[in-house]
Amino acid sequence: MLTIKSKLDRFCWFVVQKRLAILIAILVVTVIAGYGATRMRTDVVVKDMFPYDHPYLKLNERVAKVFGGSGSGVVMSVKVNKGDIFNEKTLTKIKQMTEEVELWDEVYRLLTSSLASQTTKTVKTRGKGEIEVSSLMYPEVPKTQEEIDRLKKNIYSNDAYAGTLVSEDGTSASILTVMQDDIPYLQLFKKLQALKKKYEDENTSIHIVGFPVLMGWIYNSESHMYLVFGISILAIILALFLIFKNFQGMFSPVVNAVILTVWGLGFIGFTGINFNPLLYVLVFLVGARMIGNSNQIACRYFEELDSSGGDRVRACYETMRTMWIPNFAAVVGDAAGFAVLFIAKIVLMQHLAIIMTFWMSTILMTGFLVPVVCSFFTLKVDTSQWKKETCMMDKKAKILMKITDFSISPRGRYVVGAAIVLLTIGCVWQMGKLKIGDPVPGSPIFYKDHRYNRDQAVINKDFKASSESLELFYEGERESVYDPAVMQTFEGFTYHMAEKLPDIYKTSNSIIDLGKMVNLTLHDGDQVFYKLPWNEQQLSGLLGYMANTAGTAQLRRYFDPPMERSRVTLFFADHTSDNLLRIRDTAYAYFKDHPMKTEKGHFELAGGRIGMEIGVNEEMMRTHLYIDLAIYVGIFLLCACCYRSVVAGLMLTIPLMLANAMSFSYMSLKNIGLSINTLPVAAIGAGVGVDFAIYLYSRCMEEYHLMRGDWKATIVQSICTCGKAIVYTGITIILPILTWYFFSDMKFQAEVGFFLSLIMGVNVLLSLTLHPLLIWIIKPKFISRKQGKAAQPEGGES
Repeated sequence: MLTIKSKLDRFCWFVVQKRLAILIAILVVTVIAGYGATRMRTDVVVKDMFPYDHPYLKLNERVAKVFGGSGSGVVMSVKVNKGDIFNEKTLTKIKQMTEEVELWDEVYRLLTSSLASQTTKTVKTRGKGEIEVSSLMYPEVPKTQEEIDRLKKNIYSNDAYAGTLVSEDGTSASILTVMQDDIPYLQLFKKLQALKKKYEDENTSIHIVGFPVLMGWIYNSESHMYLVFGISILAIILALFLIFKNFQGMFSPVVNAVILTVWGLGFIGFTGINFNPLLYVLVFLVGARMIGNSNQIACRYFEELDSSGGDRVRACYETMRTMWIPNFAAVVGDAAGFAVLFIAKIVLMQHLAIIMTFWMSTILMTGFLVPVVCSFFTLKVDTSQWKKETCMMDKKAKILMKITDFSISPRGRYVVGAAIVLLTIGCVWQMGKLKIGDPVPGSPIFYKDHRYNRDQAVINKDFKASSESLELFYEGERESVYDPAVMQTFEGFTYHMAEKLPDIYKTSNSIIDLGKMVNLTLHDGDQVFYKLPWNEQQLSGLLGYMANTAGTAQLRRYFDPPMERSRVTLFFADHTSDNLLRIRDTAYAYFKDHPMKTEKGHFELAGGRIGMEIGVNEEMMRTHLYIDLAIYVGIFLLCACCYRSVVAGLMLTIPLMLANAMSFSYMSLKNIGLSINTLPVAAIGAGVGVDFAIYLYSRCMEEYHLMRGDWKATIVQSICTCGKAIVYTGITIILPILTWYFFSDMKFQAEVGFFLSLIMGVNVLLSLTLHPLLIWIIKPKFISRKQGKAAQPEGGES
């Protein structure tokens, strides 16, 4: 006979009675959501990945309107294995590649340069004291040895070209370009690979790097990523079958995960929110989270099925009723962990907060779907392994009991306590070394031996140019670029950066380089005049002469037509987090001794790709502490409200902080930086960590009155039932995700797999050791509350 007293009991009984109609309604919603999923956008929107109100990003937007984008640079290297590039065959390749790239819709043509570009100029003397500013190798490739020697002389006599357009040893030539923002990166990647295939031969190799290329490699890795996900899904299904040893136990969690995944994807499609491919891994992790929750509820269903003598309706009702509060608390905690990501002033993070808060909230349906799906199967199930009366008899339970018994024993509690204290100290110390951004050169998304990182290493070795640029921008009155103070500041800033950062500074690019060559040639090659004139009239005359000779359009990369704005671009070896800080601090150090304003205008930092990276790192530094704090406060408040106890909030939150400290310490040890890619993964880890403890505490609340106030019996019984389910859940999630570490060719995916496995493994262990110890020592009233004044062993809630 069922006893239905509370509103929750009545609600659960009503749902059980109408479960078929409700399930049909859920399936209808799933079909509609499936249509929405077909409308998903999965593009890389560059501006969404950076803080929208950071001054560096605002500066980049303004610079892009004048000169074109600067955050999507691409560097291509044409490298010969034998000899040098100074032969007709190789020079023809460079010319043809340059012309082909310049015609692509995705590129800024005026920002494309190579030794074969029309915009790459050299200064020649003519008769009667005249000089000519003409293209270095345009429109024809030199054919005779004399012409090739002249080309070589023009390159190596110009510091702006030697080491930048052609390597110092002459074995490589570069093609530099800038791509439009928000282009179809996979389409561009295919074009670049086709270009590479077309011009490579037994003596020529093509190397290509830059943000758009990196995005292309990520898109290109999708099929392998899906293969790894497929292996993980098969591992989950196998783990479920081995745990439950019946079809219902395997089928219900999988069906639940599929339905809720479709709901999440449909929500993304209907809202029109773009889902960045870098976050595909989160789809699987959310699915794994659903499987974990389903596992807990399925274990409880079979336990109730055994207690009810095979009554599927009663088992369904009892499972819903008993699992509602822990399921609600766990899901709300997960959702809160993502909701706080909205704090970050990065569109991608805010979109993620909206998507994941909804998606995680759908896991509430697990408490209905899993027991209902199980209840519809009439297949007879052997539930002996779930029997409450004998749950302590099997080998697994005995192992868990030994771990827990040791943890709460007089000697064991000091061992566990000491281990926790030492671990906390070590983790806090190691966490201090956690980097914001990318700690290592190249792309942390791929392994060091990936083609992209190998190409990056080749280009960094051969050239001064790179895709990592910093820009100093000038803006002022009309024709104020003629003010000598502008060019003096550009030149002084460049010398300062080169002197202070010799290990990472590579070269610079501005109108100064060409102006020096023109001034030198006007003075018959006298090296005293290899500089710009610092008289305003002479400088305006020189710049005007260059514009008339070379063509105003060809100089648009350096200043705008009204001569109100100009820029100098500096190139650096990489954008590692430490070097970004050095670049930023060194740049501002220059302006401590030099004014950022002139009589007619002002200078601004920091444009270019490096400015964008500094901006996002500063935003991550600003928000990640707030986000972590908000997650802990949110979980504390939610748990305290659910259990109506401040002590419950503290007991659940403090161990979670330790588990997350361990995960951040692991990131620090493995040189994994905190970024927009890794922060959401940490949020998932925080949610999963608290879930295990919530289920354990809720089970203790049930068992306490059945054990007549015996705290040890309560803990042991809870560990042998719920604790066993926690271990099963951990195995079901950890082992499949751990396969990423062995099968994925993406370093990021592999490290995320190991990282999450570590978080969950630690939380499983804490559920069997630290949490039982806390319950034993504190003997919290929120667990014993239903017993009123029942007899208790000595001790009480602190």
